[in-house]
Amino acid sequence: MPSANSGNKKIKNIKIYKDHVTLSFFKGEPLKISKEAFVSSYLYAGKEISNKEINKLMEITAMTTLLNYGLSLVSKKHYSEKEILTKLLKKEDNYSAAKGVINKLKENDLLDDKAFMEDLIAWDNERHFGQNKIKKHLRDKGIPESLINKASFSSSNEKKKAKAILDRLEKKYEKYNYSSKKQHVYNALIAQGYSIDVAKEVSNEIKQADSKKEVTLLNKDYQKAKMRYAKKYEGYQLQQKLYSYLINRGYKYQDIKKVLELEDFE
Repeated sequence: MPSANSGNKKIKNIKIYKDHVTLSFFKGEPLKISKEAFVSSYLYAGKEISNKEINKLMEITAMTTLLNYGLSLVSKKHYSEKEILTKLLKKEDNYSAAKGVINKLKENDLLDDKAFMEDLIAWDNERHFGQNKIKKHLRDKGIPESLINKASFSSSNEKKKAKAILDRLEKKYEKYNYSSKKQHVYNALIAQGYSIDVAKEVSNEIKQADSKKEVTLLNKDYQKAKMRYAKKYEGYQLQQKLYSYLINRGYKYQDIKKVLELEDFE
C-alpha cells in the first residue's frame, strides 16, 4: 500500500482479473484491490488519486475479503459476535473493516447474540448442565454479561435436571459408603454447574445404604488403611491413624469403634 506521505498517485494502467483488479502507477508499487472497491470509484488510466482515496479502496477491499470469510463462517455453524470478530481480525488486522462486516451480518440476521444464547442454553439444558456451568459456557463464547443477566433459570427446572442424573451418579460412586457417596454426588453436581442449594437438596435424596453393605465397606477400608499405617505406626498411634482415616471416609463413630475394639493395639 502506498505511503501516507507519498502524495497523489497517477494511474498508469488498470488490469481486471477474475477475482481482483490491479492498479499500476507511474511511480510506486501497484495496488491490488477487490472488484467491489474498483466499482465504488470512477477509476481510469491517467487519473490521479489521493492517499485518502487509496485508503478507502483498501478499506473496501479488506471488508470484501472479510465479508466473504464471515459468510463462510456463519454458513457452517452459529457464532457469537465476539467469536466472529476475533476470527475476522486474525484473517485481516483491520478493526474498522471487521466491525463493518459484523454490522452487515447483523443487518441480514446472520448474527444474533440473543438467539445464539437461547440455542446454547437449550443445548446445555439437554446435557443437564446447571446454570453456573451454562453461564460460564456463554461467557467463554463471548456473550455479553448484560445479555447473560437476562437469561432465566428456574429453580424447579434446575432440580429436575439434577435429579435426572442422580441415578447415574449413584452408580458411579456405588463402591463408596453412604456418607462418602453422598459427598461425591454433591461435588459432582457442583462441578456440573448446580447451585449449593440444589446440589445439597438432590444429594440428600440418596437413600441410606444397607447396613450390611456399610459394614462390608467399613471392613474393607479398615484393612486397606491398616496395611498402609501398620508399616510405620503401632499401638495407640496406629489406632488413632486408623480412626482418623475411617472417620474422614464418612463412617459412623460407633461402627468404627466396634471394628477397632476387635483389635489389640497394645
